[in-house]
Amino acid sequence: MQIETLFGPDMELRQLRYLIAVIDAQSITRACDVLHVVPSAVSHQLKLLEQELQSTLLVRGALGVQPTATGRLLYGQAQAILRQVADARACVQVEESQVAGSVSVAIAGSIAQVLAVPLLAVCRERWPAVVLSIHEGLSGHLVEGVHSGRFDMGVLYASEATAKLETRPVVREPFFFGCARALAPEADGKPMSLQDLARHPLLLPSLPNATRGALDRAFAALDTGYQVAGEVNSTTTQIGAVRAGLGASVLPWISLRMLRPRRSTVIRPLDVEHLYRDVLTATKPQAVRSRASAMVLAQLEHLLRDIYAPLASDH
Repeated sequence: MQIETLFGPDMELRQLRYLIAVIDAQSITRACDVLHVVPSAVSHQLKLLEQELQSTLLVRGALGVQPTATGRLLYGQAQAILRQVADARACVQVEESQVAGSVSVAIAGSIAQVLAVPLLAVCRERWPAVVLSIHEGLSGHLVEGVHSGRFDMGVLYASEATAKLETRPVVREPFFFGCARALAPEADGKPMSLQDLARHPLLLPSLPNATRGALDRAFAALDTGYQVAGEVNSTTTQIGAVRAGLGASVLPWISLRMLRPRRSTVIRPLDVEHLYRDVLTATKPQAVRSRASAMVLAQLEHLLRDIYAPLASDH
């Protein structure tokens, strides 16, 4: 069923709220505790919604109440609709000169470690009536949320999936080899070839991941592959494991900030022309952008330029 056919004239916002609450809670009873509504009222409204759409939205199973494929589609759209309604209400409840509303930002991987707190701080200072919601995760997992409108914007890594979004390039970010100094005391700062890298057991994020994708592309032309000693999807844990001498890793430039001071670690640039990731900002194509969303996006891009300024000056 196409999304254009989902919305009829009799659909109500409370039905969308009920649907979201039930899917989040995986139970009508638990959802009612959050909504402060009796179960019969929720069940009745959801039944009316299914009749309006002529489609089953929810099914009961071993894991509780779960959405059907149409239910999942409507769930994402309902979140975007309710956020837009909240923005509209905020706009008429404050003075014209004040920026207000909710803005949802998806930030991928290691960038979130250095971007999220400064973004929160500047938004709280400049636009206290803006409710900022930050979502961290793997870039590939965040793309669909931006495309569906669940997130107003994202800081992502370029991939085939991001081609369906409206994007603006930020920087081409190189990768570095990192390990505890005890593992390679004599080679700090010396460029490393792929052949040298292949000899080191590496602690890496699991697939799908921008670092792994870049390594796969770079090693595709060689007769050898790289060694995976362990998979760690938390940037903080990955850096901690490298510091503890539990293995080496391949780190994006942004993660080197977390290795300061570097007395106990060795950092070597990877001497490979094609080992990089493209960082970009992304929004849903042709999306109607609230004033608050536009202001946050501009500030987000300004912060990214500041964060990556040292990298740009090195090239």
